[in-house]
Amino acid sequence: MSARISTYMNSPVYAVKPQDTLSYVRNIMLSRNVSRIVVVDDNGRPVGVVTVSDIADIIARRVENTLDEILVRDVMTKNPIVIEENNTIKKAAYILLKNKIGGLPVVDKEGRLTGIITRTDIAKAFSERYKGVYTVEDIARREVSTARRSHSISYIVKLINADPSGKVVIVDENMKPVGVVAKRDIALLEPLMIARKGKEAYRKYKTETPKIEGRTVTARAYIIPTAEDVMTPNPITAYLREDAAEAVSRMVSNSIGCLPVIDDNRVLRGILTKIEVLAALALGKKFLKHV
Repeated sequence: MSARISTYMNSPVYAVKPQDTLSYVRNIMLSRNVSRIVVVDDNGRPVGVVTVSDIADIIARRVENTLDEILVRDVMTKNPIVIEENNTIKKAAYILLKNKIGGLPVVDKEGRLTGIITRTDIAKAFSERYKGVYTVEDIARREVSTARRSHSISYIVKLINADPSGKVVIVDENMKPVGVVAKRDIALLEPLMIARKGKEAYRKYKTETPKIEGRTVTARAYIIPTAEDVMTPNPITAYLREDAAEAVSRMVSNSIGCLPVIDDNRVLRGILTKIEVLAALALGKKFLKHV
């Protein structure tokens, strides 16, 4: 019998009100290391969700307003799909997969928020309950979005938006993984100036630091960084033949969203994300037929 949601959900859960600002939400995400915030009404019932992707989209569009001026109610996904706490992990995985969402507010019989179940929680359940069932090769996605260290952040954003999991693997000239960029890396950047437009947004500027050993050091900062500036370097990887549950356990314990999949020569051969984990758990053998 599949585990109950109440066993793996996060509770209590961080929640905000519709009148809060996007800057406030972003600060919670940064300080609490979460990527999804539930919006509740005065009765504690979910009325919306704000995700790290929503913030990334705002930054990518370089809207006129700052995050302090944007209210949650203007950005949130309204009327979110919810699930009752007595349902199973397998059902939660299926709903997340079908609706292409990263988490579900969990409610009691009265519809009040009691927790949240996310892809990470499902991955944890998979790592504990599916040992010896699949290899990484069985469930990994073969097609991977890749880029080089020197690619512009605008190019990376395009790849991220087109990728099913919102992940880009940065590779060297031999197709060996050297980094990973996710939507979270874009969304949680300090916005140097969101509202700037045109060529002016790409100007580099100089700042002078105090003299060090008689020399004046000039530091250059860039409004638009490259992939190397924002990537997580030296990514944790998975091997094709290893047990999928062990690889997923490594993903969960390190609080990361994907594992570049490599062969014995450390060449990139695929990617394992929580989406593949959801599919394996929710669909089982039906999923393997479509890999």
